[in-house]
Formats: sequence, C-alpha cells, structure tokens
Amino acid sequence: MEKFPAEHRRTAQDRVHSSTRERLLREIESRPDATTAQLVEATGLHENTVRGHLERLRADGHIRRDRDSGSGRGRPAWRWRTVPPAQLSAYAGLAGALASALGDASADPAASARLAGRSWGRELIADHGAEGADTREVIVDVMREQGFAPDDDGTTVHLRACPLFAAAARDSRVVCAVHEGMIDGIAQAQGADVVSELIPFATDGACALHLRASA
Repeated sequence: MEKFPAEHRRTAQDRVHSSTRERLLREIESRPDATTAQLVEATGLHENTVRGHLERLRADGHIRRDRDSGSGRGRPAWRWRTVPPAQLSAYAGLAGALASALGDASADPAASARLAGRSWGRELIADHGAEGADTREVIVDVMREQGFAPDDDGTTVHLRACPLFAAAARDSRVVCAVHEGMIDGIAQAQGADVVSELIPFATDGACALHLRASA
C-alpha cells in the first residue's frame, strides 16, 4: 500500500508543487519532528534551498514548526511536522455545523461566536510553544497551521484560504466572529492587548485581517 498520495499537493494559490517541494513534504511525513539539518542530510539539497522550500510549504499551510525543547547552547532548532489535511477537513465540517447552530440559537450570535473563539484560541496556543514570541507572528503562524494561507504585508494580513469557506459564504457574521475570537484568545494567552477586525472577501476573494493594539 502506498503511504503517500501519488498526486502532488497544491499551493495556497492552487498551483501544483514542484517535485522538489513534494519530495521534501513527503520526507517530513516520513520523519515527524525532523530538524532542518536532518532534512538537508536526508535530501542532499543545499541548506538555503531546503529553508526556502520549508517556508513556502509552511506558508501554504502544509507544515508547521515548533522550537526544539533541547537545553543545549544556542537557540533551539525548529522541528517540522505536517498538518494532516484530514484534520482540517474534519474541523471544517464540525465547525461549520456548530456555526450554523449558533446562528439559529443565540440572541447575539456574533458575540457568542467570538466568546467561543476566544476559548478555542487559548487552547490552540497552549500547544504552540510560543512563549515570548512576537504576538503578530504567532497569530499568523497559527492561522497558517489552521489552513488560512495568510500573507502578512505588515499592515494587513490577507487570508487567501478559509477552512470554513462554505459556511462563511452563508453567514460570515458568525464564522468571522469565531475567528476574531480565536485571535483574541491567542493574544490574551500571549499577554498582549490586540484588537482584531476580520473583513470577509475584502480583495480578490481574500479576507483582510487588521490587528492593532488596544487603546
């Protein structure tokens, strides 16, 4: 039985991965928590080439990174792991159903959705190992891992994909409030005062996320 899919995975812009990038992705699937150095050794590629592909795969939501917990000298290395598509699909189906039910049951669906999102954000960050990291960078990282394909230009975070696209198209009020709450929860867990505003389908089909310090 073949362990990995025969077809190449696709980028956030729906392009087919290069054979080199697909090879690296499959290498990570076969050895969870590999460091960049280990992937360089396994593939025989130049370190800069591997780093570039890793960042692109992370930007497309296929992999995530966590700091090594090692206590040796110097800054701990990144360890890489894949984000299973099946998990994202399961999340999308369940969250879509819950969002729909919340919209029907609550007197203030957006407020209830945002409150639920805060709890979710705190749970997400608990396993992220982001203590002391820049809050904006952590928020973008988590959204990348959840399948939003974020592109941060320093002013606006453009979300090129949405794991709840179908539900958001029906009722963006509830779905976007959940995601805003998720961001609130991440910021609170980081000890930061950040206000988020998510504008659905703002430009070229992408949602726009604005993050600013609380007044």
